[in-house]
Amino acid sequence: MGSSKLSDPQARIYAFIEEYTRREGCPPTNREIGQEVGISSTGHVDYHLSVLEKKGYITREPKKSRGIRLARQVQTGLPITGVIAAGQPLIFAETTNETLDLTSHAHKHEYVLLVKGQSMIEDQIADGDYVLVDPNSYVNDGDIVVATHKAANDGAGAATLKRLYRERGRIRLQPANAAMEPIYISAAEWDAEWVIQGRVTAVYRRC
Repeated sequence: MGSSKLSDPQARIYAFIEEYTRREGCPPTNREIGQEVGISSTGHVDYHLSVLEKKGYITREPKKSRGIRLARQVQTGLPITGVIAAGQPLIFAETTNETLDLTSHAHKHEYVLLVKGQSMIEDQIADGDYVLVDPNSYVNDGDIVVATHKAANDGAGAATLKRLYRERGRIRLQPANAAMEPIYISAAEWDAEWVIQGRVTAVYRRC
């Protein structure tokens, strides 16, 4: 496949589909494609998509508004290393068999966690979303972090997703849900039993 085989509108449409899919984690709709490349008719967009499909650049799932798939797509395939609780601390699974395509968006040292719970919904992090975590990033007050209680679950550890605030004599792990209370941890317990495993740098939602 090569862009020389495509007309200018088709090449621009393909480039937009590729860029949008990488950025959003799902493909654009025909209307979004038309708005991007300046084609007002969704029928004309559909014609160009049909050409791209015939030439092997994309595949399409019938009757799905976001049914476009790139026929060839480079993937970073970052592993989803576990499940993180947006609520009370949850067992932190070290490995899964899943990967998430974050092409060009992630560094190799970062990792992905699947979110369970509703405590961060006011920060637009919902149950079933994925968070990208940087274990090497400096954490400021108010950052969303993966905080792990090392002594929980008979030493297996338990992790939670919260905003972190350092207060006088204690740490506050703050949910982003007005219906939920923060977790307060004394400075002594925090130093002895807790560790920050990284700062959340991005949130992804599969369409």
